[in-house]
Amino acid sequence: MLLFLYNLLLPPALIVTFPSYLRRMLKRGGYAHNFCQRFGIFSPQLRAQLLRGGWTWIRAVSVGEIMMALRLAEELKSQSPGFKAVISTTTSTGYALAISRQNEFINIIYSPIDWYPIVSFVWSLIRPSEVILIDSDLWPSFLAVASKKHCPVFLANARLSPRSERRFKLLRKLARPLVWNRITKVFSQDSEDRVRWINIGVTPERISVPGSMKYDLDPVETDRSHPVFDYMKQAGLLGRRPVLLGGSLHSGEEELLLNACTELRSEFPGLLLILVPRHSERAPDIVRLLEQQNFTYALRSNPRINNQPSVLIVNTTGELRYWYHFADIVVVGKSFYGIGGQNPVEALMACKPVITGPHMENFASLMRELLAVGGIVQLLDPAELTGAIEQLLHDQRRASNLVSRSEDVLRKHQGAIRTTAAEIIRLRCAERGKSG
Repeated sequence: MLLFLYNLLLPPALIVTFPSYLRRMLKRGGYAHNFCQRFGIFSPQLRAQLLRGGWTWIRAVSVGEIMMALRLAEELKSQSPGFKAVISTTTSTGYALAISRQNEFINIIYSPIDWYPIVSFVWSLIRPSEVILIDSDLWPSFLAVASKKHCPVFLANARLSPRSERRFKLLRKLARPLVWNRITKVFSQDSEDRVRWINIGVTPERISVPGSMKYDLDPVETDRSHPVFDYMKQAGLLGRRPVLLGGSLHSGEEELLLNACTELRSEFPGLLLILVPRHSERAPDIVRLLEQQNFTYALRSNPRINNQPSVLIVNTTGELRYWYHFADIVVVGKSFYGIGGQNPVEALMACKPVITGPHMENFASLMRELLAVGGIVQLLDPAELTGAIEQLLHDQRRASNLVSRSEDVLRKHQGAIRTTAAEIIRLRCAERGKSG
């Protein structure tokens, strides 16, 4: 009955929300390409590929989850050579990134709208032998079809914030039959999260704690053949100036960094500010801000730089981990003007001193570890940012200590992807043994 009501109410809800969704699509761009896949409409070529069957279906929402999905898929292929996956995503940016990394054992599609008839139809094409959900891509109709098909469902890199825990406790009678009873295994990020999963109704035997896949990263590549390095070399920006980088920035944070640079420029006249907005479609707004304040700037999308800009706007996607290589100091976005913060790990893995604002709720456990050993700088007030940057530019020893201490913390999380993949393979074999 609950599932019936959900599917009854979903179409009118989609109609009501479609105008705002359409505005976001037009602003962000890229949604029109293969948009019909959301309704189960595929090209004849892709449909023929999907019909071959034998897939693992991995669902990932956006760019960060896609990066984890791709690395997990590579590890599963390494441990199980016959592995092949359909990876589905929700956003155009996630789709574009995934398509750029597509290979002979991975197919990329948009996740279907969670209306039972559509999900059931797409399922009949893919016929997955198992499902892996990255982070929290939980949808009732999708899980209901998985349950009906007796397909194991693994929730990888499972994270549950205290806020989500409170919400799910209130909806416990709804969430348990629609969601939690249909999850085969929850791979929790840490022991604190494990307790929260138990509190909302997931039985302890269905939870393991391999660590966070977000924090289990390879060192940032420094391959000089990567296009980012060519771009910086041609622009004449390599090694000549101190570089401050703001990564995954949200609205208001660019202005915060520009104000800091204005104050610091008399002491560090060559300071280069690299701005990497969380959503690249915000670049025109940033350009207007720079022009109002008379900053010289360049756009990453422009192959030529004819001057020495004081600001570089990275208006492309999927390159942030490479841009960290050029930074002397990194400021993490969504931590000053936003809730939750963005992932600081790629910057830390690039061996850079990192500054965040007060709002890093989505990474609370990691932040506690880093702050306990002095491996990161967290500011409680945006007004402190200029002073913190100035101190790190002056004090190379302190900057170096931040890096070495953060490395000690991240070392504890290495191997999470390998462990998760091995456990999925083990459980898959166990499930097949039961059915056999």
